[in-house]
Amino acid sequence: MRMLNTFQRYGIKVVRGEGVYVWDDKGKKYLDFMQGFGVGILGHKNQAVIQAIYDQLNSLDICHGSLYNDARERFLEEFFKIAPKSLSKAFLSNSGAESVELALKLARKYTGKKGFISFTGAYHGKTFGALSVTYSEKYKEGFGPLLEPVRFLKYGDVEAINSADFNDIAGVIVEPIQGEAGIIIPPDDFLPTLREVTEKKGVLLIIDEIQSGMGRTGKWWAHQHWNIEPDIMTAGKGIGGGIPMGVTAVKEEIASVIKVGEHSSTMGGNPIASAAGAATIKEVRKLIDDIPTKGEMFVKGLKNIQSKAVKDVRGKGLMIALDLRFRFKDVLFAQLNNGLISLYSGLTVLRYLPPYIISYKDINDAIAIIEKSLMEIDSKRFV
Repeated sequence: MRMLNTFQRYGIKVVRGEGVYVWDDKGKKYLDFMQGFGVGILGHKNQAVIQAIYDQLNSLDICHGSLYNDARERFLEEFFKIAPKSLSKAFLSNSGAESVELALKLARKYTGKKGFISFTGAYHGKTFGALSVTYSEKYKEGFGPLLEPVRFLKYGDVEAINSADFNDIAGVIVEPIQGEAGIIIPPDDFLPTLREVTEKKGVLLIIDEIQSGMGRTGKWWAHQHWNIEPDIMTAGKGIGGGIPMGVTAVKEEIASVIKVGEHSSTMGGNPIASAAGAATIKEVRKLIDDIPTKGEMFVKGLKNIQSKAVKDVRGKGLMIALDLRFRFKDVLFAQLNNGLISLYSGLTVLRYLPPYIISYKDINDAIAIIEKSLMEIDSKRFV
């Protein structure tokens, strides 16, 4: 392997995908609840996205952001139909981490302040600025000094917000539901309090919807469960329907501080990604209303599994966690052996990010595989 060793290796070679399934080079079929770490929100080979890409390739494949093009305009038109009403300008890039980088730059330039507040458990990416506001020290070792100052408050703690010092703070960046930390859903008063305090202190609120957005929780953006509006929002992962894409959406007055040449992305908003993104939004619109019911069925099924290994089950929509009493690895690979690919978080959490096209039969099949895998581990650990 010539690739840098930066990922947990699953030990299989995937050669084909369709819908909720992938196949390895030996012909084995798997339910894919990883979907490229939450990228494949429409599953594999979505025909509407494929057709949009094909049509775009046959008309205009490359177009820099300094030139107008219809594909980019169509994407922005679709995006602002679903974007928070407080946001009216957007910059298009190639990933969620890139979208965070611009959010941090905008916060500094708009406020004239340098610092940021983030939260315990936060994950915003591994590029330089995004890494600075990511919590885990294991990702930072040897890469410092990073952006300063950055302070981390306890996630979900309203008192920590009320007592925080906001002097020299340009922005607060927060995931409405923490993904990498293990699908952590905050108390109902947390995000409204954060919005109220940041407005009072003149600090920008940056909401990171890279994993939790684009319908994942049953609303277009997870923060909408708490009826708040951001100053800046970042999006990525599934927004391109499998094609690399990131979006930084901002209020008009914040966007106005950036001058020509101060920020750019050679491939950002390219015609292929724009066409795929517009098609993805249209397809998600057909599926989003069923996501809460599918998620509730999945969570209920997991809670009904009688296993000594399970500590907790939690989730919102199709963003679901199975928290174990021990490290996840044995169960992760038992699932894989039984035909299910999933994600993980931290040390003990199995994370499920299935595509929105998932059927009720698919959910039942997944639950059966998870139960079988847990029973296999139970028989070895709890005898």
